Amino acid sequence: MERRQVLLVDVFAEEPTGGRPVAVVPDASLPDNQLDAIASELSTSGVVTDDDGTLTYRDRDGTQAVITAAVGGYAALSNRGSIASGTHELVVDGVQSAPSDPFLVDLADDGSVSVDVPHETPEPVTVETEKIAAAVGVDVATLDDVGADLPAAKTDAFGGTVSVPVNFLEHLSSASPDVGALASLLESEDCSRLFAFTFDTLEPDTDVHARVFDPDAAGNERPASGVGAAACSAQCARWSAFDGDRERITFETGRFIDRPGRIETTVSEQPTVGGTALTVLDADISLPPEEDGDGIIEV
Repeated sequence: MERRQVLLVDVFAEEPTGGRPVAVVPDASLPDNQLDAIASELSTSGVVTDDDGTLTYRDRDGTQAVITAAVGGYAALSNRGSIASGTHELVVDGVQSAPSDPFLVDLADDGSVSVDVPHETPEPVTVETEKIAAAVGVDVATLDDVGADLPAAKTDAFGGTVSVPVNFLEHLSSASPDVGALASLLESEDCSRLFAFTFDTLEPDTDVHARVFDPDAAGNERPASGVGAAACSAQCARWSAFDGDRERITFETGRFIDRPGRIETTVSEQPTVGGTALTVLDADISLPPEEDGDGIIEV
């Protein structure tokens, strides 16, 4: 079997096994079936490959985690000295409803990465608050008071995001989504994820606490979503959640599924989203033959 080096990278992580994982294959381009096998074996949404300085993200599970992939790929290769700081482009494969790529990615000297997200247009959702509350698994009263000034909204990019403000962390922390109601809500709004958030945070230097609910994820929740943070930032910009006093905000994520993460964004309908990433595994693996879509990988 052919062997290739693969990195497992925790994106937006503050510590190993935090944030959201992505696989990175340095110095190689591979056929789709081998990339999908790597992602499946390492339980990631997709794989970033580096082919002579050109980074491409191959989406495997349809979650369109393009921003996560950009931060993970460029941070990991920067840490290895494979890519210099500056502005780069990420090419995307296997994503149907993302804005046109390539995406501009800025790699700072300290290894942090930021992505310029195409213009988001948040619009109020059409479903009743009672149905949103049932999908999130909270009392409707926890949405009503904050929703008077900041309504639940949706954006279409990257498969679509429903962003739902919740009044206090106490209520968001105990949220228990109903998978059927969640799936029905997202289907009715033609969206892939629900980004529930509150301005009541655990840490003194963060601005928003967020949970990312997805009926296709293990336990119906993902630890982080750069796409979701972008949608939320655009929503906060449109409805002036920060009264125009803040240009940048910090999200804390993944705290209640033991994968803590941290995402930085600008407050804009065309936000910049960024963060850091940690390489937690550097291994050689055996790949299935190119013509075999069901081969087993050995690490």
